[in-house]
Amino acid sequence: MIRNLHFADELSLISENMRRLKAREAFLRRGFLGDTLSRVGQDTVVEVAIIKNRKFLRDKLPTAILQDTTYWSDDRCQHLRVRPR
Repeated sequence: MIRNLHFADELSLISENMRRLKAREAFLRRGFLGDTLSRVGQDTVVEVAIIKNRKFLRDKLPTAILQDTTYWSDDRCQHLRVRPR
């Protein structure tokens, strides 16, 4: 029998499923990147691509710029945390 879930309980279940799936994804990624898993499936082929991108080295900036508040902005975001009752 399937019972109706409260929205908070449903969010908790979804979060737990996402954690489980992310752990499985991480395992598979390690296997593909380490070449220990076959990359060819029945319907799908996994390709490993090397992508280059630039990285901004913040610690190389002069202290005067780092401390000048005209170069910075403060943002706020809301975050949900699910915990056992």
